[in-house]
Amino acid sequence: MAGSDTEVILYTHGLGDGAQMLADALRQAGAGVRTAACNTISRASLRHAFADILGDATSAIIAYLPDDRGAARPLLDWAPDEWLRCADEPQFRLLEILQGLRDAVAGRPCSVVLLGASIGMTGAAGHVALATATEGQRGLMKTLARQWGDSWRLNWVSVTTPLLCPDIDYVDIPEQCELGDYTPSLGRRPGWADVAGIALMLGAKNAAGITGQTLIVDGGEWMLP
Repeated sequence: MAGSDTEVILYTHGLGDGAQMLADALRQAGAGVRTAACNTISRASLRHAFADILGDATSAIIAYLPDDRGAARPLLDWAPDEWLRCADEPQFRLLEILQGLRDAVAGRPCSVVLLGASIGMTGAAGHVALATATEGQRGLMKTLARQWGDSWRLNWVSVTTPLLCPDIDYVDIPEQCELGDYTPSLGRRPGWADVAGIALMLGAKNAAGITGQTLIVDGGEWMLP
């Protein structure tokens, strides 16, 4: 459980009802949640949105899912403009979010935990744009963890895809390669409380030696290195 004095900035896009469920789970874990609201995604607007709620918070949880993930289809059926919108733009949008947060923090230390769908690590034949966008975001996390490592920590939580994207069912994503049995090792699918607990752990001072890392919250479906 997080301490009662834990304050965390929360910014989400594209989570739908999951955004409120995540916020509730963070509060139930003992964190104070400062939710950033910004209708226009740009570095300048996000800087103001974060600055308005920042206070003395030194950690943030961020998730950006594209509004348009594209209909599941073979890779050869994608047009260039669709690919740019569904696969490339989400990576740039996450960069703008992180730039805006860094501007608002103005030199203070900060720990950022990014949430993304596990489909980026496993791949899925029909959801190539979402898998590409998500893995690109994770690569951005690792790059910024190196560039901003003097005062920032950035880590990634890979969340079982149907929790973040309810429109994608478990039948749409591949079964784990090493076991073949799709039942999670824990015997259950993880929920928002599991995600909140891991995110708060990574953002805490006790995790000061961890940066640029990925933790998978999927109940043991994929036991990736």
